[in-house]
Amino acid sequence: MAEDQLRVALAGGGTGGHLFPALNLGKAMEEKWNAKLLFFGTRRGIEKEIIPRHGYELVFLPVQGFQRRLTAKNLLFPLNLLRSLSLSKKALRRFKPHLVIGTGGYVMGPVLKSAKKLNIPVVIQEQNSYPGVTTRLLAKDADYLFLAYEEAKQYLPDNVPAMVTGNPIRLKMTEGDKEEDLKKFGLEPGRLTLLVVGGSQGAESINRAVMEVIREGLFADRVQWLWQTGVKHFEKWSQEVQRMKIKNVRLVPFISEMVGAYRASDLVICRAGAMTLSELTAMGRPAVLIPFPYAAANHQYKNALALANRGAAKVIVDDEKLVENLKRIFKELMESPQKIEEMARKMSALHQKDSVDRILSVIERILEQRGWKFGFENEHI
Repeated sequence: MAEDQLRVALAGGGTGGHLFPALNLGKAMEEKWNAKLLFFGTRRGIEKEIIPRHGYELVFLPVQGFQRRLTAKNLLFPLNLLRSLSLSKKALRRFKPHLVIGTGGYVMGPVLKSAKKLNIPVVIQEQNSYPGVTTRLLAKDADYLFLAYEEAKQYLPDNVPAMVTGNPIRLKMTEGDKEEDLKKFGLEPGRLTLLVVGGSQGAESINRAVMEVIREGLFADRVQWLWQTGVKHFEKWSQEVQRMKIKNVRLVPFISEMVGAYRASDLVICRAGAMTLSELTAMGRPAVLIPFPYAAANHQYKNALALANRGAAKVIVDDEKLVENLKRIFKELMESPQKIEEMARKMSALHQKDSVDRILSVIERILEQRGWKFGFENEHI
């Protein structure tokens, strides 16, 4: 292994909200510094599919979360943790990273703990306004924390070095032509476009509520819908739209080109995952947020409130009143389109520009303090 190549280990996964920040930062360091990357994850998370697809090495750890209720899995928790600590230490000694980055999820616990014992600098990138339990436990050991929300600071120990950078997203937000984007999705210019995204798998509660709004036919002459149902739900809702002969709806199972979809839209109805919210701020798209009700520590709701409290979004709880509340907010916004424009301005104002560059500049300083010299030959530090 070349001693003059920067090596970085990244631990974070389980969900896209933890994985993609790690992947985005890793790719940025690879492009800027020709860094060699090593990822840590579990066989249960989406990283098992995504990381190998990008050509990076992935070390699997057996660690899993501790259940709040009494379960058989809890009996295995200490054994899995000890095994994960051992595997982490072995992989880190082999790879010899100059830095370890944690982006959340249980997998980063044993990796960051092992790195600290090996005197490897550690940084954490936290996506949520309410930090995850692993971030809260490890914050005092980190050399630096990068936060997406100012609100996160109140949950961290005093005197922990931290800065609000926003989440590291890498959307290619080159200026595009909205009319061209509308045309690509089979939509008409001159109508107010509502984008519905329930996550990559779709969200049936959101699908049902949106269908009820569309079924009423309110403002049908003024609005059009770009609706991602999720692959497994597409056939059901496609048949329903055809049966009712609804003309102002463009139904798709999955949207791969999200930048174009955001550009085509005027208002977004979606979940409140951390990376989704970062994309909304980057694109300046106002939203009606329907947080996933079973997210750990209800973090999606807390993330959504951080935007709603600044006037950039509306928040609806995913409960038995979802349809009623979505209809109410839809009517309110359609009757006052200037509110949508105001929300868009406030959403844009929340965007943390150059989040990746700001994170990398701090990492560069940490590595230089440890003896790494960028642009020069390096001995192992």
